Amino acid sequence: MCWWLRKVRVANIPAAIRDELERSGETVVAHALAVPMDVPNSPLHKFRHEERPAAEAWLTERRDIAERKEQRVEAVEWAVLIFVVLGTAVEATDLWLRLFDK
Repeated sequence: MCWWLRKVRVANIPAAIRDELERSGETVVAHALAVPMDVPNSPLHKFRHEERPAAEAWLTERRDIAERKEQRVEAVEWAVLIFVVLGTAVEATDLWLRLFDK
């Protein structure tokens, strides 16, 4: 899909769960979902059992945000490269005309 058409899929989850997920971070939440944590008093235990869909939706949202950022950075890099090449071509043409157009 084209990067300018890609939208961030926003997770529709309660603010309290979102705060808890953001406090833990993407890596910790992903590991909590992937690795069995059967310690009931662990703060991440509920994300594996009770709030799994919310955690998965939040991880999808975070990945979409990171992807959009990468795409914006790549677009800026291409723009800079194009302007550098064009600037170099203009300067080379100007130099050529000054040296050989006498």
